[in-house]
Amino acid sequence: MATRKYPTTEDNTCSNPENHPTHMCQLKMAGRTDDIRRRSDRPAFACFNCGARANEAGDLCSPTPLASD
Repeated sequence: MATRKYPTTEDNTCSNPENHPTHMCQLKMAGRTDDIRRRSDRPAFACFNCGARANEAGDLCSPTPLASD
């Protein structure tokens, strides 16, 4: 069984600050629920920082893959 390396609390920053305005946390703060719903209808990643789930890793600050069933 492979061991996943998860970010630590010291890594609790945005891994892609250039795209931060389009990340799920920022969409939530802006009240853009339709965008959030569209970008999280088939979640494959979760944000280690805030726990948001998204279809694409690029929509999160600190993405980690969700375990597949």
